[in-house]
Amino acid sequence: MSFTSFNFFLFLFGVILVYYLVPKKLQWAVLLIASYGFYLSTGTDNLAYIIFTTLFTYCAGRFMQRQRNKSQKKILDMGEDVSREKKREIKKITAQKVRTIQIVTALINLGVLVFVKTAGFFTANINQFFDFFQWNASVPVVNIIAPLGLSYYTFNSIGYLIDVGRGKIEAEKHLGKFALFVSFFPSIVQGPLFRYGDVGQQLQQPHKLEYNNLKFGAQLILWGCFKKLVIADRVSAIASAIFSSDFVSGEFNGAQVFFGVLAYSFQIYGDFSGGTDITRGVAQMLGIDLPVNFEQPFFATSMADFWRRWHMSLGAWMREFVFFPVMLCKPVTALSKSFRNRFGSHAGKMVPSVVAPMVVFFLIGIWHGISWQYIVNGLYNAIIISSSVALAPVYVKLAEKLRVNTEAFSFRLFQILRTFCVLCISRIIVKAPSLWDAMRMIRSLFRPWDMDFFLGNNGEIFSYGVNEKQMFVLFISILVLLVVGILREGGMKIRETLDKQNLIFRWGMVLLLFVFVLIFGIYGPGYDASDFIYGQF
Repeated sequence: MSFTSFNFFLFLFGVILVYYLVPKKLQWAVLLIASYGFYLSTGTDNLAYIIFTTLFTYCAGRFMQRQRNKSQKKILDMGEDVSREKKREIKKITAQKVRTIQIVTALINLGVLVFVKTAGFFTANINQFFDFFQWNASVPVVNIIAPLGLSYYTFNSIGYLIDVGRGKIEAEKHLGKFALFVSFFPSIVQGPLFRYGDVGQQLQQPHKLEYNNLKFGAQLILWGCFKKLVIADRVSAIASAIFSSDFVSGEFNGAQVFFGVLAYSFQIYGDFSGGTDITRGVAQMLGIDLPVNFEQPFFATSMADFWRRWHMSLGAWMREFVFFPVMLCKPVTALSKSFRNRFGSHAGKMVPSVVAPMVVFFLIGIWHGISWQYIVNGLYNAIIISSSVALAPVYVKLAEKLRVNTEAFSFRLFQILRTFCVLCISRIIVKAPSLWDAMRMIRSLFRPWDMDFFLGNNGEIFSYGVNEKQMFVLFISILVLLVVGILREGGMKIRETLDKQNLIFRWGMVLLLFVFVLIFGIYGPGYDASDFIYGQF
């Protein structure tokens, strides 16, 4: 049941109707039934995964909370005469127990995710290793289709376990309400990731019917459909054609490759951010605020800035649970101290700033997919960001020497274009049929381009699944997307600003967008929730 299908909107209408009609204390139960109903609509084969994650995480959280409660009760029972040292000792023992439970349970949850994602990759590479040495041996190739939303509800569950272990939140006592936190249907397809202390509590609270929530939520859904159906699904024909094995096996030019990676960049942004807009819009209609996942990534001035704007909930999760723990862990601090003693204070400071991004982006790479292309892409991003941090003082001195006005619009424009070009390399690495093909395509970008292709003089640009009329629709749609991005980058809140306009203009704009999506959206048979690119992760 795709987020852009008629069946989904019919399903959503029914959920909203029942949700606001039942007594408020039962609203969470309506959402739980709806969430499992939505998940079952995608198939029953993988239901065991989400049930296991729910039950295991719930029990682990309750066990950790019980240890903390016992510790507090023990201190209270000992009365006021207990010394500070004794209290500290009891708390330390409890913290060690909780930390052990926390690590073991988080690793088991992560182990399920890793097994599902890596089984096929490792068995295939082991067989290739045997073949290389001509050994008469092989292992059965294990190919497991990842369940819908596995990464998202696994990461949410691990975040919950860590927060309970740290004492930031108390473990949820009600199994049904915790099950809703894991399975909340708008976010199950492609996030965003969220914390129990933020969204988990909202899911349990009663919500009254508010016109603004319905209105703003519906507008956000419509905007998401525009990005997904009008832009992403139309431009995907170009990306698929240029990154196909047939195309890459022949002769190609840098202009064609850039056209393809430009198409793929708008495809993946329109698909992922459009899907997230629909998710957040659905949640808002139910009175629930989900985290923002994108902030105009096309206007990023560096790769670090890009990753602060792209898939922000994953970035926040990685910063909290990977980046800072890696920076502060004993091996890294020891290495930092060693570098500081040998090469100076700046070198010592750079060690955590280089090691932590390496770890984070390696994990982000394999999170997207266990293949050498994703691994290389993760390391590529890590190297770019780490080197930028390490060489920052050099860039500052160079700008001063060349008298570059780093506050000028022209310099910001240069940074945006530079970042996009660096990002294009990243997109080619993951989208090309193979790493070897990716290298060939990247090399072509640095050779003379066929400008007749780009200008449409020979008509070839219209031979990749998008004709002249469709290209015009794409041009207008992407122009609207960029204009809205510029306005938002300037601080404008689009829906709130539109709401202050005259009634005819306000609803005229909404109706115009609705008709535009109906007429120019790309529809087809066989749509399901996995049609979203990030649904597979």
